[in-house]
Amino acid sequence: MHIDRVLVPVDFSPPSTLAVNHGVALARKLKAKLSLLHVVESGSALLYTFPTVADRVVMQRKEQAEKMLPALIAPEDQDDLDVHFIVGVGQIEEVVETALHDEHADAVVMGTHGRGWFGRLFIGSTTQALLRKLGVPVFTVCHVSRPLEFKRILFATDLGTDSDKGFEFALNMARATGASLVVAHTIDKRPAVSCKTPEVLTVFDEQRKQDRKRAEDKFNEFRAEAKTLDVGIECVLAEGVASETITRIADEHEVDFIILGLRKKGAIERALLGSTAEPVIRGAHVPVLCVPIDTTVSAEHLAHPVMAVPL
Repeated sequence: MHIDRVLVPVDFSPPSTLAVNHGVALARKLKAKLSLLHVVESGSALLYTFPTVADRVVMQRKEQAEKMLPALIAPEDQDDLDVHFIVGVGQIEEVVETALHDEHADAVVMGTHGRGWFGRLFIGSTTQALLRKLGVPVFTVCHVSRPLEFKRILFATDLGTDSDKGFEFALNMARATGASLVVAHTIDKRPAVSCKTPEVLTVFDEQRKQDRKRAEDKFNEFRAEAKTLDVGIECVLAEGVASETITRIADEHEVDFIILGLRKKGAIERALLGSTAEPVIRGAHVPVLCVPIDTTVSAEHLAHPVMAVPL
């Protein structure tokens, strides 16, 4: 997978404007092109009751958006990044999916928790649905107060059987951007159970010891791989609730953004999105890059993407 074009959906809210800035920074760093998309939603009730009025309203909003989108990008960025401006009409999820395929975009940057210029909330169910459906890395921007940099990246992993693919993406992203990598894994604390018999505590402590050993073994593998690519790496083993420790580690290590792996199948993926990714996106003070765990990116492709226009 190459990251040759970045797609940024825009609803003209402050978070989506911030997402545009991050999209520009990401595209420049990865030598990718950039597409900006605004979706004009057609109100079904108005459409069926007053079709002529509805068509006129949609056309007015479309014309407004076509004038407003280019104003979000500096002229030099428009030229350097070969920026495409797209205004679609329809349901947000469907239009974003269509634009993703039509533009051959490899990553999406989205602002979250923002109500749009046309009064549309572009977060919540829409963001969740897009995270599940798009099948490409999705970079979410929420509580962010500083420009995007590429000095230190946090990769948070559950060390599942497919964690190697997430680590490969994170490692190659670090190599391509010249960043160092922090790898974090969280194990459960001793539970606050009412039956604290010596037997119960012994079993739990033994399990936690095994979890720690497994994590350290995996960390050693990650360190060896990072060394082969000359990427600086630090591994952190924490105890607690995963979403809370990820946010804390991100703050303590002053990372620039967080990478999370997302499983893409049924109940497993819904549970992961609900219990880990979603609260991290809401609570983190840096952007979060959610990557489908079946996505693999070669170091060669990320370090030297095939591009027509330099960034």
